[in-house]
Amino acid sequence: MTQTLGPLFPEPPLWWQKLVQPTCDAVNLPMLSRHLHTVLGAAIFYHTVYIISTIISPRISRCYRKLDKRTKTNWDIHTVSQVQSAIILWLSYKVMNEDHVLAADKLHGYSPFGGDVYAAACGYFLWDVIISLYWVRWFGWGFVFHGVASLQVFAFSFRPFLMWWGPAFLAFEASTIFLNIHWWLDKLEMTGGWLQLINGGLLISTFFLVRGVWGWYAAFSVFHSLWKNRATVDNRLSLLYFASNTSLNLLNIFWFSQMIKAFKKRFPAADQKAKKAK
Repeated sequence: MTQTLGPLFPEPPLWWQKLVQPTCDAVNLPMLSRHLHTVLGAAIFYHTVYIISTIISPRISRCYRKLDKRTKTNWDIHTVSQVQSAIILWLSYKVMNEDHVLAADKLHGYSPFGGDVYAAACGYFLWDVIISLYWVRWFGWGFVFHGVASLQVFAFSFRPFLMWWGPAFLAFEASTIFLNIHWWLDKLEMTGGWLQLINGGLLISTFFLVRGVWGWYAAFSVFHSLWKNRATVDNRLSLLYFASNTSLNLLNIFWFSQMIKAFKKRFPAADQKAKKAK
């Protein structure tokens, strides 16, 4: 007998669910009422990680103490990102490999465990949107757009819609782990060293495989499934999902090109050897 995964977090009190249900129904996300408390709780959790980073980092890193305010803020944001990536990768693995309720209906399936995983992801992206808006003068509107698009895509799951497929795109966070390390090595005055060279190679290869190859393959698989079952899905929602997902994938291509340029700048000797080999 196959074991069914239970909820990851405590369920909300009935009064809370009744309070938020009309709003969730109004935005066509009826299952969100069962997980909105987790979304908000996750956002608070990640902001707590951010605050802890501002307290601990100057105590453990002399390099942090020498940074300007903008870079210190960026450091703390990267800390939150690293914690989130580790958590969501583990949870995504469990959804795709152990949540048999969602596997039985990959388009419209719903499970309390899957809902909690998406709520945790949405909580992070909600925090990301807020912090990006707060510091938009420093980091630009691109990060705001990325946060909003990500929040929108994963919020769709509470219709419920494509809840099983979400972990395929949350797997993108595998490259984020190496990206954060790469950024920290710069600030730790280890730019161009052998450790950054190794991590840079892992970053580029992981980014290409997970966000490039796997990302476009997963997107094609989802769109193909939506087209094949177009009689049973809201086509407007499918188009919105297509637009958001494609925009994020195109943004990944741009970021990949920027990473290649940054890698060549940091390791000109390796780049020259590659050109000579050609």
